Amino acid sequence: MKNFAEELTNRKVYGFLIPLFLSTILTQSYSVVSAAVTGRYLDAGALSVIVACSACLAMENYICVSTTTGFGFYINRCVGSADQRRQREALCVGALFFFLAMIAVIQIMRRLSEPVMTLANVPDYMRENAKPYMTVILMVGGFWGLENLLIQVVEAFGESRVPALLSTVGVVLQTLVMIGLITWGGLGVEASALAVLFLHIGRAVILIIWMLLHSSGRELLLHPCLPSRPVCSELFKNGCSKSLMMVIIGLGAFVFNRRINTLPEDILTGYSYGQTPVDLLMSSLSACAVTAGLITGQNKERKQLAVMRVWNRRLLISSFILCGLYILIALAFAPALIRLLAGTKLAAESLAAACLVFRIQALALPLVSCYMLCRNVLQSLGIYWVLPLLGGTEAVINLLFAWLLIPAFGYIAVCWSAAAKWGIPALIGLLLYFKKIQGENCENDHS
Repeated sequence: MKNFAEELTNRKVYGFLIPLFLSTILTQSYSVVSAAVTGRYLDAGALSVIVACSACLAMENYICVSTTTGFGFYINRCVGSADQRRQREALCVGALFFFLAMIAVIQIMRRLSEPVMTLANVPDYMRENAKPYMTVILMVGGFWGLENLLIQVVEAFGESRVPALLSTVGVVLQTLVMIGLITWGGLGVEASALAVLFLHIGRAVILIIWMLLHSSGRELLLHPCLPSRPVCSELFKNGCSKSLMMVIIGLGAFVFNRRINTLPEDILTGYSYGQTPVDLLMSSLSACAVTAGLITGQNKERKQLAVMRVWNRRLLISSFILCGLYILIALAFAPALIRLLAGTKLAAESLAAACLVFRIQALALPLVSCYMLCRNVLQSLGIYWVLPLLGGTEAVINLLFAWLLIPAFGYIAVCWSAAAKWGIPALIGLLLYFKKIQGENCENDHS
């Protein structure tokens, strides 16, 4: 295994970036297929249970995945420092402690499934079927967090092919496991939750085995040591800031989506179809942000600011080139892509609404690309407080649109909301980044 603080070349960086990018495209594209297969094997009542409980799954994502992603930022800096004791403390003990605490919280929630369903506003008539599904879903969080933490470590050592392969193959196997549990196991909606659980457990086991086959991974896993207070403090700040940001964003998005649900049915249908390709394109841009965060954290530890600045600029330009391609595709082929997703029976009003949101939000993709890259880079530089600030800015903009602009201007405000909620935090992030870099340069000049 290698890192990003030594001999950075185009081949090394883009060799890491491209598998990550391709796996995101493939897994997000397959999600459409998976949804169709799920609808084929589960009845309408089961699908309603999954939709009704989706808020709980989203909250697990905010808590477990976001927290362990935050841990990964600090572990990445430890890798850049080449201090193996710090690495062992952060992964084997410090992160494990917080991970076990998360498992304990999830287990408590699992035993309180009825209150959780009440909080999630799951209708009474669904609860008999929803309870086994919810019980399994609440068990997913800890294993999901463990898998994500291992992915962060593996990627910090410069390896993206293994996580990319596991991600791509895993989503296909998840569908097959679900089908098997329904057709041969005689299970209902809980088959979907069990398939998700088996997926995360299986990928976590494979990642552990892969790490044990490499010397750096064995050193981390087989030689634990007691954590120091600074390591625990850094893990806590990184994990909580990331999780808090996502919770704040999620609350703003919840209110925004409630407002969208008041739109006419044809417009709402078109919006959902228009958002599908936007979400796919937006997710693919995260590969550049992940790579920028890894390079920034490891080179900051070795005070290689010039390397960090050069590669952040290159990755931002690369993401803008992708955005330019996506914009051309959206402007030229939006109706054809929407019909491919929705079929030829989509009403003309719905098609127009889908094309409008797709094209406008595609034009705003450079803003989200800059926003994601700035978030990762700033956290890698140790500016934790900026994450809740950026998340709060995005949430406030969502609330502003939900309460004022959408009632006043209608669907066109919905379409342009992305430009505001991505653009303003991106501008704040860029200003803070340049200010931080200028401060680092001054410190180096004085030293």
